[in-house]
Amino acid sequence: MNKQFYYDATKAFLLKKITIIEDALKDTQSSANSDTKSSAGDKHETSRAMAHIENERLAGQLLALQQQVEVLNKINPAITSEVVSFGSVVTTETTTFFISTGIGKIKTEDSMFFAIASNSPVGSQLKGKSLNDKVKVGQSEQEIIEIL
Repeated sequence: MNKQFYYDATKAFLLKKITIIEDALKDTQSSANSDTKSSAGDKHETSRAMAHIENERLAGQLLALQQQVEVLNKINPAITSEVVSFGSVVTTETTTFFISTGIGKIKTEDSMFFAIASNSPVGSQLKGKSLNDKVKVGQSEQEIIEIL
């Protein structure tokens, strides 16, 4: 697999989550609007307040996801390097890391990898390393076997 694969899979993961959050926001707003028409008194105010809190929570999640897409968009998948840096795909003996944005495990039909931020604990350890260098991942030391 090439770097474009990891970039596309990460972007698709983020865009799917954004769609889910946007749909939830629409549902919450729709629910609040219909509640306005059918409720009265304290129950009405409590329901509207809860919908407002939920909207704020979802809006915060949406903003965070949009910021992750912005970070991802700074990566040019066509550029490769011999030294691990932002945008690198690093394969060790057991795991593949895409140094991009802190999402965590991403599963595709063909593979599983971790999208991690360059300032995360593992990202910081990988940064600046080259092929055949050793890096501590969890409790084990692993060799870098590929950098894209």
